[in-house]
Amino acid sequence: MLTEKKAIELSVELWEWLTETGKDKSSWPGWNQYYAMHFCFLCEYTSDDSCYACPYCRKFGHCNYGYYDKWGYALTVKTRKKYAGLFLEQLKQL
Repeated sequence: MLTEKKAIELSVELWEWLTETGKDKSSWPGWNQYYAMHFCFLCEYTSDDSCYACPYCRKFGHCNYGYYDKWGYALTVKTRKKYAGLFLEQLKQL
């Protein structure tokens, strides 16, 4: 089980890579070390699938209504990098 601090730290690491590469989360090489986890460390941290326990959701609202969602729907590498970077900036505020 992750602590909140570790979940945020790993999320920042993942999203830094996404900002640099513009790739999909499933391509992140770090998953080799964390294969048993969700594709979101913050979701893994809450462990009860309650978005209200998520530090991101508490501060910025549900991730599906902001930069994360825009990143997920982006069609170009440039746009994916843009929204990954904006989401990363929010993560760094946690």
